[in-house]
Amino acid sequence: MQEGSGRRAAVFFVLTLALIVAFGYFTLQYTRRVDGVSMRPTLESGDLVIVQPAEISSIRVGDIIIFQRPFGDGCLNDTYNTIIHRVVAINSGGLVTQGDNRLTNPVPDEDPAGPFVQQKCLVGRVVFVIPYLERIADLFPYPTNYLLAVLIVVALLITELRPEKEKAAP
Repeated sequence: MQEGSGRRAAVFFVLTLALIVAFGYFTLQYTRRVDGVSMRPTLESGDLVIVQPAEISSIRVGDIIIFQRPFGDGCLNDTYNTIIHRVVAINSGGLVTQGDNRLTNPVPDEDPAGPFVQQKCLVGRVVFVIPYLERIADLFPYPTNYLLAVLIVVALLITELRPEKEKAAP
C-alpha cells in the first residue's frame, strides 16, 4: 500500500513540475502585458493579451498585432520597442499600424515612405484579452506575484486530482 502511494506522490510531483514549467513557458511565449494608453479604449494598461504567432499574409486591416519597431532593414529587438497596435493599412512594403487612442496617436506609426512592419518584426496577432490581470499582479512585489500564480495552479491541481471520496468527506 505504501509503495503505491509513494509512486502516486512521485507522479503527482513530476506532473506538477511539468505543468509549472509549461505554464511559465507559455506565459512568457504567448502573452504580453499592455503598458500605456495608446490603445485606449480597446486595451487598458494592465490588460494581459494572448498572442497567436501569425504569418504576415494572414493579417488583415483591423487586426491588433504585436511587433518590434521596424528600423532600416530590420527591427529594434528589445522590450521597450515592442508595440501593440492596430493594423490600419496594408501595402506592398508591409503593414501600417496605429494606436486606437487618437489623442496620443494622431498619425500612423510608420512614415509614409517606410519602413513598414514586415514578417521579421511581427510577433503575432492578439486573439484574447484578460482585462486588468496584470494590475492584480502589481499588488504583490516580484517574485511574490509569480509565486502566487504558481500556488494557485498547484492548489487547483491538488483540488482536482484528489480522489472523489476525499472530496466528499466533510
